Amino acid sequence: MGLAVVVVAYLATCGTRGDRSAATNLPPHEEITLLRPVPAVLNEETFPGINTTETQIKGKPGPPFQFRRAQFINENDGWAMTLYSIYRTRDGGKTWERLSQEPEKDAQFLAFTFVDESRGWLAITKSDFADHYGVGHTSVIMITDDGGTSWKSQASFLDEIEIKDISFLNQNEGLAVGFKGLDNRPDRCELFVLSTSNGGKDWNDISRPANAALKTQQGVPNDSGDDIHWTAKSVLMLTEGERVLSTTDRGKTWNTVVILRDERTDPFRSPTSYYKLALDVDNRIRMLGGIMGDEGYRGNFVVNEDGRWTSYEMRLTPILDAVFLSDKDVIACGLNVRTINEKPRRFNDAGIILRSFDGGKSWQTIYRSKTFETFFYITKVNDNQFYAVSDTGTFLRFNLPQ
Repeated sequence: MGLAVVVVAYLATCGTRGDRSAATNLPPHEEITLLRPVPAVLNEETFPGINTTETQIKGKPGPPFQFRRAQFINENDGWAMTLYSIYRTRDGGKTWERLSQEPEKDAQFLAFTFVDESRGWLAITKSDFADHYGVGHTSVIMITDDGGTSWKSQASFLDEIEIKDISFLNQNEGLAVGFKGLDNRPDRCELFVLSTSNGGKDWNDISRPANAALKTQQGVPNDSGDDIHWTAKSVLMLTEGERVLSTTDRGKTWNTVVILRDERTDPFRSPTSYYKLALDVDNRIRMLGGIMGDEGYRGNFVVNEDGRWTSYEMRLTPILDAVFLSDKDVIACGLNVRTINEKPRRFNDAGIILRSFDGGKSWQTIYRSKTFETFFYITKVNDNQFYAVSDTGTFLRFNLPQ
């Protein structure tokens, strides 16, 4: 079944901390929304296939989980990132070049973002576990003004800080989120949030109000910022503790939108990890989650309908990214696992592109790759053209049937 991981490989948990239990110790006034997943239908080979063009970013497929981030800012300009390299295209994915920037020893690229074809930011984290495993995180934010050809350091954070996502609304306003380790222990951390209003010339630590919005009974948030989404009126943040926070004043104050937990009757089923926000055309919150590895394979598509949260779940089909064409019409990507022989046990796992016309209640497979890979990124670049990127480095260009 290829490489197996406990949860989706693109989730970097709170360093090596990974202790979600502390985040469940909530004050009495904070209510958890329990989700009992509703089975979603996957209809395979019932919808006309799509015409696709494939390009290998590295020239040949890489191993699973190698590529982890991608972004296109228009039809031509895009970037794709592994833990140790960044690739750029200027012609809509037809050709790719590897940029020269590389992390130093024991460091990794964790996040990047561009606001145009020239200006972008990169978050690099270094882990030095020489003295104590799980402790020794430092982070650097770098900036480029030439599309990634050259980078310069903009800010350094040395005190047990790991930046997991960075996002800009425009050339000036940006946020970076992650965690800060506490008490020199790998099982204790708090939310770490940075803001800038001048393109990163100055980064301000605004963690205190964010942590105040999620204090536990023990007085330690023990959470990490994973994903940021800007809207016209607010900023949304998804945390490792399966909570969505919102701010309307650029981080001065935060409110909890929802805290999600699985309600499963089977004690041996692994709980769902929620790892990405996917806003619909009206900026209504949707979330992607699931598991992927030894504990099973499934995808959860979480929506809020008339004030009620519902999780539509597909077995054997993790969904890692989605783009909305309308409030109900959704294009998504991920992985599908099929068993083709029981003895000896063999699998036919492949990357997939899916479409739903009912907001995630049912899905149709519109593309299935011929090799084992997972599509983790999808975007719409013009009226009817879409790009997707897989963890093995496949770049996919496709149009929907008219």
